[in-house]
Amino acid sequence: MKNQFFFMVLVVVLPLVMLSNPTASKTPPTANDILISSRDRNDGVSYTSDVILRLIGKNEAVRDRHFYMLQKDIGESEERALMHFHKPADVRGVSFLIINHGEDKNKADDQWMFLPAFRKTRRIGSNDKRGSFMGAEFNYSDLDKIRVFDYSNTLLGEDEVLGEAAWLIERIPVDQQVINKTGYHKVQMWISKQKEVILQQHYYNAKGVVFKTQHSTETEKVQNIWTIMKSHVENIENQKSSKMIFTDIVYNVAVEDKHVSKRTLKESMKASDIPK
Repeated sequence: MKNQFFFMVLVVVLPLVMLSNPTASKTPPTANDILISSRDRNDGVSYTSDVILRLIGKNEAVRDRHFYMLQKDIGESEERALMHFHKPADVRGVSFLIINHGEDKNKADDQWMFLPAFRKTRRIGSNDKRGSFMGAEFNYSDLDKIRVFDYSNTLLGEDEVLGEAAWLIERIPVDQQVINKTGYHKVQMWISKQKEVILQQHYYNAKGVVFKTQHSTETEKVQNIWTIMKSHVENIENQKSSKMIFTDIVYNVAVEDKHVSKRTLKESMKASDIPK
């Protein structure tokens, strides 16, 4: 897998792994080099995880939504992730499919959502991706994998964040279409120099003000793969926040193509359905 939740980050937003270390070079790598290396890490061919999507209101009221997630590489340049929500009752049966195409294919990533109350599968269009994902402060575009060339990327230097040495990169959208899709006019991203994990992001509005932040508050090695276990997004404007909490992660399991297809959107799925 090249990226965990393509929503954090993006995703957000999915389990991540260290393959190469940019600091090994005598001269600093370029921003694009760092982003491509982070995006293309070898983190296995598939994984499964239980996930809690935690919504935290401005009054600190907490609502948890639970889903089971599968992710799989399809060929050399396509990745798919499927999320099946199973509780509470008001979201049970909702499913979400992400199809990430290689950036060299010059094709936008696809997202589909199945809503059991209407028995309909809805495609999330590009202009809808700035909308809230399941009521969270993560938006749909946060769940796509890193799109390196949607932005003009500049390495601002080195920094320390969450106790780790990191590269600090500034990202400016290349056109209005990217802004319309994400809602972001500028992004600052901190990537761990050791783990190549995205540790922190600041999102800017049209006025040049940070209105949302993301922090990878817990990382852990799972099967020798550096993995984001907790990601926290805070919306400064509305004073709400959201977390994704990953548990029971297993890499390189027998996820079949049929398990991450549009047809499977309408079927509930749990860990016992996937052979280890």
